[in-house]
Amino acid sequence: MKIYAPNVHLFAFQLYKGSNIDANLSTDDLNFLWESGDAVVRETLKRDLQISQHLDIHKPESKRVDLLKDAEVIDDNYALSFDGQVSYNQHQNLLVTGLAHPLRFSDSYGLWLNLRRPEQENNQQTEDLETDFLQVFNPNNCLFFPKHRLFLGQALLITGWLTSAKDKNNIRQIADECLNQIFPNQSTAPPFYRQGQLFGSPIFEYGLTDNLANYQHVLVWLFADNQADINLNKCFQELIDLFFHRTKVVKAYQDSRKIYKELDSVYRQIETTIDNIPERQANQPATHKYLQELQKQLKTFPQLAFKYARLLRNLEEYANTIAINVDNYNIKLKVIQDTLPKEDLSFLAHFTQNQAATFQRQIQADLGYFNNGSQLLDQAINSIRGIVEIEQTESDRSLERTVQILGIGFGGGAIASGIIVQHIDKINRPISLSLNYPPHPFYASLILSILATSAFIYIGFLITKRK
Repeated sequence: MKIYAPNVHLFAFQLYKGSNIDANLSTDDLNFLWESGDAVVRETLKRDLQISQHLDIHKPESKRVDLLKDAEVIDDNYALSFDGQVSYNQHQNLLVTGLAHPLRFSDSYGLWLNLRRPEQENNQQTEDLETDFLQVFNPNNCLFFPKHRLFLGQALLITGWLTSAKDKNNIRQIADECLNQIFPNQSTAPPFYRQGQLFGSPIFEYGLTDNLANYQHVLVWLFADNQADINLNKCFQELIDLFFHRTKVVKAYQDSRKIYKELDSVYRQIETTIDNIPERQANQPATHKYLQELQKQLKTFPQLAFKYARLLRNLEEYANTIAINVDNYNIKLKVIQDTLPKEDLSFLAHFTQNQAATFQRQIQADLGYFNNGSQLLDQAINSIRGIVEIEQTESDRSLERTVQILGIGFGGGAIASGIIVQHIDKINRPISLSLNYPPHPFYASLILSILATSAFIYIGFLITKRK
């Protein structure tokens, strides 16, 4: 299968600031996107573009800033142009041209990198090419950037012209061939997702968001006439913005799945901790050890509550990020619609109406489920505090009762002892420990005092029990 003037457009994005990003990022971190773009040009055309050397990253803040230095802007073109020769079929060298357009969005850097076989060379139309020519755009898999903590994601748009009317009967086959030529290992190629029409030409989308861990987003757009190319040039800047907001939405949902797993783990930990709350046996007094176990649980729960609340907040932030970027996507889509009022943009609108909407519903369902965990945690903390307070109150009452009983007993015994002692001086018999003599009155006084104290303790017990 042949196509005419094949193009590869790479849209890649990375964060450069944010609340969860270190304030002191290294130069390598900040230049990740530009160096990855340099690597593509170096691999394909053996050119050292050094994108970062052409940038003014200190331009005033705005929602969207072209970063190319003003001195290098020619005819209001904020892209770096380059070209070079590539070897094709070991028999011929062909000209490939390209451009690199660096941008800055609110909190991110963006790079639109284009490699193409020009439509004309030396004022002559270039020849049609087999789809395997697309391999020269991706030597050593350079089009797919490595993982990086600041990397948001990327998308590939492959375009080419259908060469004849008969190609219209094999459009899907041509699109599949284009995809497979880009991926050196076809087992890693994203699966087919859907097809449609954009600006009157067929377009195919590959990549399923069901498998976010290995997600790749690729579009193959085969031009049937000049109108698609003309309209593309009219709205290309807005199309870059669409890819940016789309990437932010997908990345936020990917990160929300990680938070979901952490929340689920903490939720299970909360349930296990609640199940392990010690229970006091019925009709058994609360021991000091039992109260200590409850106090230990009270120390554990606030730590879980703080971690759980933080994770819930992160999940809510991802929901907000998705909502903001969905709105921005729709705003840019309306700009395109206003520019091209007669065009059907349903293919582009599909993302927010279906995939992004599914993401939002899923996160809202997660928040509803895990908010129950917060309520469960609050109830557990309040329950344990209530148990501790009740047990402490019962313990205090028991101690108070004991004090009352002993107070009554010793008080009454002291009174009785005082009366008995008053009569000891009337007895002048010497104390003797011999069993041959009758008991000395001192012993009688001691025994009577003990008996009196015991009697009053019993009376106190009956009085406090009645209360």
